[in-house]
Amino acid sequence: RKIVPAIIPQIMLHIKEIGQTILFADYITTNAKEILRENKIPYADTVGNVFIDDNQLYIFIETNKSNRTKLPTTNRAFNKTGLKVVFQLLVHPEYINKPFRFIGERAHVAIDTVGKVFRDLKKEKYLIPIDGKNYKWNKREELIAKWVDGYKRNLRPNLKQRMYRLLDKNENWKKLNIPEDTHWGGANAAEELTDYLIADRWTLYTGQKFETITKKMKWIPDPNGNIQVFEKFWKNDNDNFLVPNLITYADLLAVDNPRYLETARKIYERYIQKDII
Repeated sequence: RKIVPAIIPQIMLHIKEIGQTILFADYITTNAKEILRENKIPYADTVGNVFIDDNQLYIFIETNKSNRTKLPTTNRAFNKTGLKVVFQLLVHPEYINKPFRFIGERAHVAIDTVGKVFRDLKKEKYLIPIDGKNYKWNKREELIAKWVDGYKRNLRPNLKQRMYRLLDKNENWKKLNIPEDTHWGGANAAEELTDYLIADRWTLYTGQKFETITKKMKWIPDPNGNIQVFEKFWKNDNDNFLVPNLITYADLLAVDNPRYLETARKIYERYIQKDII
């Protein structure tokens, strides 16, 4: 129905497996069309936008029309609080059969919110009831793509955040002693996971107050700085200095950068796709 930048790495992996492909959709976002053209992936939508580029044929039609208004509205699983619940379920697939209170505590949301998200996930057939209390997964790959798109649009922009710049421009992020309950995300985590990307901007998620970050790291608050610190929106049971891989993947896709997109594809292929059931 809809193609957004967040699902293009998955599309590229499928194309590797099946060969020549043309994508058809009701709606393809402007940024998604640009990325598809850069990678010479043919597409067409239902208002007549078309792109095909191979050795024998070139077609490029841009109608400036969109079917976006005809798409169904997203449900509560993809608003700001619902995305926190879905994140917990995607990172911990076994949580689908945990009590709602347990899930709510880890997602930092009310039990009622968890119940509403489960109802919507069942309605969309992402969760299939197998008896009165338990569920099994369905269409997890599709759900990951929808979560990443929702994270970029509805959750990430609404998290408390602050920008900083370095006092010492030669500081090496890998040698820093970051505060407790703080984790590297974005390009930093991607550099650690793939050794393919050099972090040109830094991203952190923290459960600490921003004042604690300022004091401990001795960074200078600057709205134009290249260090972005977000509030942490999940509870975890480990001290990993990196965010969960799904957040790293989503962070990369939130930046309009071909190198980030390629790195996101590698992370999806190495760390996320293998866990899809």
